[in-house]
Amino acid sequence: MAIVHLSKVTLYGITDQKEAVLDGLQRLGCTHVVNLNPETGGGRPEPGYSVEAHQALQYLRACPVQRQQAGNRKDFDFGAVEQEALEIRQQQQKLSDEHDLLAGAIEAAGPWGEFHLPAEEEHSALRFWFYVVPHYRREMIEESGLVWQAVARDERFDYVVVVHPDEPQGMPVAPENLDPRSLSQLTQRLEQVDLELEKLHWRRVELTRWCHLTRLTMAEADDRAVLEHAGRQTLDISRVFAVQGWAPRGVLPQIEEFADQRGLALSVEEPGSEDNPPTLLDNPELLAGGEKTVTFYMTPGYHTWDPSVVVFFSFAAFFAMIFSDAGYALMLGAILVLTWRRLGHTRSNIRLRNLFLALVLASVGYGVMVGSYFGVGPPEGSVAASLKVLDMKDQGGMMRLSIIVGVFHLVLANLITTWRYRRSPRFLAPLGWVAMILGGLITGLEMVGDDPLELFLPVDIILLVSGAGAVLLFSSERPFSGGGISNLAWRLLDGLKGLAGVSKAFGDVLSYLRLFALGLANAHLAAAFNEIAGTTAKSRGIGLLAAILILVVGHGLNFALAVIGGVVHGLRLNCIEFFNWSLPEEGYPFQPFCKKASQ
Repeated sequence: MAIVHLSKVTLYGITDQKEAVLDGLQRLGCTHVVNLNPETGGGRPEPGYSVEAHQALQYLRACPVQRQQAGNRKDFDFGAVEQEALEIRQQQQKLSDEHDLLAGAIEAAGPWGEFHLPAEEEHSALRFWFYVVPHYRREMIEESGLVWQAVARDERFDYVVVVHPDEPQGMPVAPENLDPRSLSQLTQRLEQVDLELEKLHWRRVELTRWCHLTRLTMAEADDRAVLEHAGRQTLDISRVFAVQGWAPRGVLPQIEEFADQRGLALSVEEPGSEDNPPTLLDNPELLAGGEKTVTFYMTPGYHTWDPSVVVFFSFAAFFAMIFSDAGYALMLGAILVLTWRRLGHTRSNIRLRNLFLALVLASVGYGVMVGSYFGVGPPEGSVAASLKVLDMKDQGGMMRLSIIVGVFHLVLANLITTWRYRRSPRFLAPLGWVAMILGGLITGLEMVGDDPLELFLPVDIILLVSGAGAVLLFSSERPFSGGGISNLAWRLLDGLKGLAGVSKAFGDVLSYLRLFALGLANAHLAAAFNEIAGTTAKSRGIGLLAAILILVVGHGLNFALAVIGGVVHGLRLNCIEFFNWSLPEEGYPFQPFCKKASQ
């Protein structure tokens, strides 16, 4: 559970070696390349793959008609397939847009019939103006004194043509903008467009036979795109070039050997205070599934810490508390068993499978502790009843449990921040928040009649006052010495701003009540479906069938809601409440400059 230590490595060589060096560095695959080119430093970052190749493959795979896939590369030209597919897509989009415009123009011109507008020189200064006039406004046309003619009529409108040099004033509606082509010309062009679209469709279908080979070759296209991008990030001066990147300390011997073999100069530097290296996470494979739950929301900064393992266990615990049913947990376990092999093909899926397993085990354990099996409690005197240690019906106790879980989660976040600031007096500020949060918990428990520390000293008051003092005095980054009274005043002002976070701390702790609320809702829904089904089953025949249907549909719906709630709110408590107190900086992920294609 750590962020891998990186070193800044810079390779220097002759320009003639540049292409070979970059290709070798890409094969080595252990460096995150840094942009040294001032001309491209401020531009948009380029993707690490061939955009055009992926667009072409996606377009072909989306074709509704697929040909049998070719297996022989003899007649396969990746570049030609990519280019033709993109050309067909562009032409098809252009013709589809024209088709829609033509269809709209034909619909608009239909009531007016077949006509040809005269050329401008044929009608002098007069022009034709077309109006779709509601029946109840026709009198305005008749009283206008204009030269007009109603050429068509339907249930709602009169289709009127007005002859006038300029747009007539006082008309009841705005004029229609008809296509200058006649109805027959529009229809003829629409037929041509349909024919061209059909030809493009069958050209696309023909290309689908290369989808499989295109997908296999895609990695090579990605590698070329990444290599070209890296070539634009080097610093080239005269006949010398330099390529720089971040690399894990463990691979430095390989980079040194790489430089020696090619006669390159190499410099290795440790990250400075002004450097912002990428973040590379390294966790045991069994617990590495927590990385995805962290990085989908944010990437920890290089100078912070890796919360993956903490989130792995806390997410599993929160998910289990929201699930709150051993029967549903066993259903989740059955799904895991059915997908076990399918999730074992890639390293990423194996990590996801391990996280899935942790959710199942935690949910089964917590479900047994609350004694809920599809909303039914265990019979008295049974082994399952003896394992029940929590009562979901005790709402006060379950609320206190959720609050205590939240308090210790936030206390852990602040203790981690305390450790990070251990070389600075600022470590006392998060330690002060630990004291204040614990003091608030003790005060709250005393208010509801639970006194966890029956001592002669008011422990909660001591914690709250000492914690507030630490936050007030040590939240600022300003030095203690120098600056006189004004510096002390600014420190106190920073401290007061820090103390304003009391409302945030209070709200964050209360956010953990969702663990109780969602768990209780799931339990009540399960019990309600059981009760409805039991009542329905008393009627023989169709009643028993209806009861079975109610149980299947009801518990299926409640199971789906429990899974969604467990994932969304379990992650939310980690990614928002927990990270707000322990991860002040966001970083960017380490992206190795490597080849995807098999070598």
